[in-house]
Amino acid sequence: MTAAPSSARQRILDVATDLFYREGIRAIGVDTIVEQSGVGKATLYRHFPTKEDLITAYLDEKEHDYWQQYDEVLVQHEGSPREQLLAFVDTVVARLLQPDYRGCTFLNALAEFSDKEHSVHRHAVEHKLALKKRLLQLSQQAGASDPEMLADQLMLLINGALASVSTFGATGPTSQLKPLATQLIDQQIQP
Repeated sequence: MTAAPSSARQRILDVATDLFYREGIRAIGVDTIVEQSGVGKATLYRHFPTKEDLITAYLDEKEHDYWQQYDEVLVQHEGSPREQLLAFVDTVVARLLQPDYRGCTFLNALAEFSDKEHSVHRHAVEHKLALKKRLLQLSQQAGASDPEMLADQLMLLINGALASVSTFGATGPTSQLKPLATQLIDQQIQP
């Protein structure tokens, strides 16, 4: 009997995740989510008392998936922080090449929620800060001559690629992510 509520919750979250990502968080109302998930409005509100709670669950799920992929890449190149940095860039490039790619979930959230005090904005900023921290740790472990600078440069490149692919496509400026990241890494870390 307890499987039905979690199943309904997951169905709501799956539908919201798809719609929020494809069409934008603010563009999608709870009525659309209710209709497409096949649950009643009362069921949606039982699991997510407010739309903001649903948005938070969406961001939490996307973040979990992101860090899981990040960690899988690190494990594959354990013991070589330089290779971990390069492999992470490869995963970003692979994400950008997906046909359904519509931008970075967290950059999109920042664009939609510009109020720095809004919980969605703060959540997205925290994700980006966590990524910078992880890149800094890898840069330090790899023996970068200036780990802070390398982490900043990689963040700039990655976020620039994530933001520009929707405008220029994967063959435009975004295609320079891997060669530029490799060049920056090679300048600071001896292979």
